[in-house]
Amino acid sequence: MTGRRLSPLDVFLQLESDMRHTAQEAMRAIRFQPCVDMYETNEVLVLKVELAGVRTEHLNITLSGDDRHLLISGERTEPEEERQDRTRCFQLEVYYGPFQREIPLPAEVRIDRDQIRAVYRDGFLQITLRKREPAGGRARVIEVDGDS
Repeated sequence: MTGRRLSPLDVFLQLESDMRHTAQEAMRAIRFQPCVDMYETNEVLVLKVELAGVRTEHLNITLSGDDRHLLISGERTEPEEERQDRTRCFQLEVYYGPFQREIPLPAEVRIDRDQIRAVYRDGFLQITLRKREPAGGRARVIEVDGDS
């Protein structure tokens, strides 16, 4: 430091900047949810989730017991070496920390819970849920046991 004494205005401006940054971080933590695309093909339901910078070991994916919701949670961590030498921040818009997103699945699509695949590549998590035939898809002849 140069030993320059800060004026009361400089102190006030720095305090205002720090408070604005703290408020932005709090709001970002409250509202951060990764963006999701969902589409269907004849065979599968696909979810594409934007998760740049998240490591696979920090990702959790859970299908609800009724097959109606997919919960994606995890954490994006910022390397300590990137933070340790900062003296001032001019703009911070990338959220680091935990996140969670619960995604309702279309009620009319039946999922084969044993045929789910998740792949993370180039900052996107792609979850492929294989569809199964509706229960009433084909007629079935039922044999009757009894006296002949």
